[in-house]
Amino acid sequence: MLFLRRAATATLFLYGLAPSVYASVVAKRATCTPASAGNSGVDDVPAIEAAFKSCGNGGIIVIPAGKTYAIRSTVDFTGCVNCEFQVEGTLKMSEDLNFWNGQRATFLISGITGLKMTSVTGGGLIDGNGVPYWIKFAADSSYARPTLVYITGSKSVTISNLRFKNPANVFHSVTGGSTNIVYSNLRLDATATDTATPKNTDGFDIGSSTYVTVRDTTIKNQANFFYLTLIRFDAHTLLQDDCVVLKPGSNYAYATNITCSGSHGLSVGSLGKGQGSQDTVTNGWFGPATMIDSAKAVGIKLYEGGSTHGVATVSNVTWSDIKVQNCDYAAQIQSCYGAADTSNCIASTHSITGVKFINFSGTTSSKYNPTVANLNCPKSGTCDLTMTNFNVNAYSGTRKILCSNVDSALGVTCNGAASG
Repeated sequence: MLFLRRAATATLFLYGLAPSVYASVVAKRATCTPASAGNSGVDDVPAIEAAFKSCGNGGIIVIPAGKTYAIRSTVDFTGCVNCEFQVEGTLKMSEDLNFWNGQRATFLISGITGLKMTSVTGGGLIDGNGVPYWIKFAADSSYARPTLVYITGSKSVTISNLRFKNPANVFHSVTGGSTNIVYSNLRLDATATDTATPKNTDGFDIGSSTYVTVRDTTIKNQANFFYLTLIRFDAHTLLQDDCVVLKPGSNYAYATNITCSGSHGLSVGSLGKGQGSQDTVTNGWFGPATMIDSAKAVGIKLYEGGSTHGVATVSNVTWSDIKVQNCDYAAQIQSCYGAADTSNCIASTHSITGVKFINFSGTTSSKYNPTVANLNCPKSGTCDLTMTNFNVNAYSGTRKILCSNVDSALGVTCNGAASG
């Protein structure tokens, strides 16, 4: 036994670690479990933020299974440095229309370096309690709803193995020059009721950032189709949300192994909205992905030209291995997005280069039958794109691909002029 102790000590010194230092290295991480009041009318956020102060420097903050914490104010992750936020129970946003109006986020990750937000068991739930906020926004479009989880100016953040439900607005946003952000093994559900339909519940808005990854994730926006049929609304149009969208400043974003239903697709944009803006999206990758019941499976949204708008650049973006199931379009490029008259909008000088659609399969819906793709490139700009193994069928009949202002050899036959 003495020999083993001496051998172990010698090994520690061999690697430059004294026994006392080694003990500190393997010491158990500090763990805090904030107490919940157990009352939806009492804010549990102060207890959670106190746990960040106590255990946030390399420690673990645990939301235990079987507990529901009332989120009546923004959860600020300040104090977390290489910490783990382990959610096994439920965090539920309050129904407080006055307080949440104008708040940026329910969960704010700002200026954080090193955060792992996860569930070990997979049972953790973040509930945005969205229904009252959808109803309010439908009645008053000026009502400013918070994003559920907002990351800005942060790096080395991982969010994994969690379920997110019914956000008031967007599920996840990342911006502010954030870098090395990973979302993995997530399930996002926005589910309509008899009186409310999700609105603007984008899955992931990826703005000014580098190296953002979304992988192995399911996003579902579900309308009440019976209700929409009664009022003669098209659910694909009404939802107005993107599954994963690259916004101005996105560079090196990846979305892979995605299943998405009831959305506006895997998108770039909208870009070029602001007067004099210079919006860029570069180095994006989408796929494999399965796109179900969406307004489009994939696409690019660009505003029209003119003095009231800016100029957009989309470069080196690929959609690959996309399965299309009952989407209105398999692919769409809009260069008159937001225009009052999309058939006669102001020509823009936007640039689209190195854009690729590779290995598409499946069948579109009947809405634009037999058109499966509508590619309206900027009239006075650049449009370099290719389609390889684009094997999407029309709902019935012989498929059509509509194209306008494409500068490159597209790789498929165009069957008429595009619009939009």
